[in-house]
Amino acid sequence: MANRNKPLSAQARTTLLAATALTQHLPWQKWPPARQVAFLFSPDAERFIGSQVEPHAALAQLHRHCVATRTTNEQWCIRHFLSQLIKCRTGLLDRPELAPALAHLGLHFASRVRELANWQPRSKNAFYQLDSLVRHLFDQFGDVPGWVLNGWGRAPAQHAGVDLTLLLLHLGRGQALRSFAGLPVPLTKRLEHGMRQAPAGCTFQEAYRYAQLAARDATEWLGVALDSRLGREPIGPDDVLWLTLLDLFRAEPEVDAWQFGPVCDWIHFRRRVGSLAEPAQPNFSLRGRSLASLLAHTAHRQRTLGPARRNPRFQQLLAAVWPGMPVPDFAGGDGEWVHIRQLHSYPELLDEGRHMHHCVATYVHQCQRGRRGIYSLTFNGGRILTLEITPEHQLVQAKGKYNRRPTPLERHWLTQWLQRERITVAGNVWEAVYD
Repeated sequence: MANRNKPLSAQARTTLLAATALTQHLPWQKWPPARQVAFLFSPDAERFIGSQVEPHAALAQLHRHCVATRTTNEQWCIRHFLSQLIKCRTGLLDRPELAPALAHLGLHFASRVRELANWQPRSKNAFYQLDSLVRHLFDQFGDVPGWVLNGWGRAPAQHAGVDLTLLLLHLGRGQALRSFAGLPVPLTKRLEHGMRQAPAGCTFQEAYRYAQLAARDATEWLGVALDSRLGREPIGPDDVLWLTLLDLFRAEPEVDAWQFGPVCDWIHFRRRVGSLAEPAQPNFSLRGRSLASLLAHTAHRQRTLGPARRNPRFQQLLAAVWPGMPVPDFAGGDGEWVHIRQLHSYPELLDEGRHMHHCVATYVHQCQRGRRGIYSLTFNGGRILTLEITPEHQLVQAKGKYNRRPTPLERHWLTQWLQRERITVAGNVWEAVYD
């Protein structure tokens, strides 16, 4: 009975107040900063957070990344950092997405090149504040690439096995990128220079691809390359093959750049997969092959997919449909014998390619992603032209059977549709339509 009147210890009072606040759903952000940190590292925090706090809330994420998965020594380092961070006017603790980054700031706080007390956030945006804080603490010369900065605290698996947190500490001290011990591939000075210029949103592999293209003065091909096996496959010996193929495409600017991915897929099929009729050729080479022949083989592969339609992956592809471009179809002539109709499914692309003897079926992924719209011009129901439209309402291809140019009559009806829908024409097809 005497224990009922015994005063509560300071720790017990903190726990009781926290439990009361959580039970009443009081916002954790409203607590004094020192109390937030004290409760986060208290022995009873895990039990109360597990029962009273949503798993994706800021408090739960901070506890998960800063306490639950850390050793005692790591917890001490993180708590020491957070106890100094709360003295700054910042919203970093309020964003659950930033919890992993804050944990890594604490783990590496001893490696800072500047004191936290001298940091002043210049934006109310928490993500900008994080970038500013990381640069302040670890970027001594202010030249760490943005894509490395954006990778702070992220898993190495997302960046070809490279720990961008450790890479930032390495670069922040003024050391060369190519001297970092954790690289998956050796870097030349030229590749390092290109990687330092890569866009801020890149992963390590994407920055490496950017550098490879920059060495060829072909950075405008980055989107096409990343959408192909060059972007999907790990850095390795096959890079030479894909970059050689890319050089073939660059030498033929009139060829649709987005066919690069499908041709890569066909080459992969010839080298690694094969079929009963065509066994795999591991030593397949581009030597002596023209881009025209590669495109023809790719189109043939698309047209002969019939026997493989029982394959689950191909069945899924056959079911592919898309809403298409917001450009209306067209009907003209007496009795409406002229039609321009958009194709909205993979089977329609296959049929168009089979009848017109070209490789329009390789556009399926571009159509699904809204990058291209494919239209078919018919006279009295017969296929005449295949048309390619971009999201900017620009005609970039107008091809007849076997990729022939439009005839005067076909150009007449095509021009009517273009003018009615205010569709522009790319320079490389202007002469084919209007000459």
